[in-house]
Amino acid sequence: MADRIEEKYLIDYAEYARIAAKIRQLLVPDQNGKNGKYSICSLYFDDAYNTALYDKIDGNAVHIKFRVRTYDNDDRFIRLERKTKRGVITEKHSARITLEELDKIIKGENIDENAQCFGLASEMRAKAVKPKVAVRYDREAYVMPALGVRVTFDTNVESLCGDKQSLFQPQKSPIPAIPRGMVIMEIKYTDKCPSFIRKCCANSGMQMSVSKYALCRGETI
Repeated sequence: MADRIEEKYLIDYAEYARIAAKIRQLLVPDQNGKNGKYSICSLYFDDAYNTALYDKIDGNAVHIKFRVRTYDNDDRFIRLERKTKRGVITEKHSARITLEELDKIIKGENIDENAQCFGLASEMRAKAVKPKVAVRYDREAYVMPALGVRVTFDTNVESLCGDKQSLFQPQKSPIPAIPRGMVIMEIKYTDKCPSFIRKCCANSGMQMSVSKYALCRGETI
């Protein structure tokens, strides 16, 4: 997958309403979900030293995170991902996995070498990473495929127990990770952010450097 640039901003609801109204006139809703809206839950992994967490907190140039991601609590579509960040540059590798493969990954067991996720799962096993926390939020996403641009708005960011059940049980009790009424806006692009997108999102709150994983592990913005 090609490198992408990600910018994150923490904005209030009034700012979200203003920006989203403009974005809807320029971009189209993501095909996933209904009108570009869906729920995401990610189970994050880390090693015994919390390397992924402290690489982020310490501001290291490169940090890597492993996660399993579901959408709308659907166990028929599960993705295993490795996300590598170099400043605002992001590289993502992913593979679709089954429930059986998910169980093996959580337990640190071997995966069939013919499985799509074999490479990622083997790397996780070698690094002895284990589930740490689940992160759940609602996303509203808009895209312009021709220019490789994506703008998302994430609300209700919550921390859940770092277990398999959190991926599929929306009723589990969460802990809010950001203040209610606040929104995380992300602008993603492959080369240069188009000027009309930049203009729409001007004066858009506080740019963030912390990840949702760090927030849900108890780190502040």
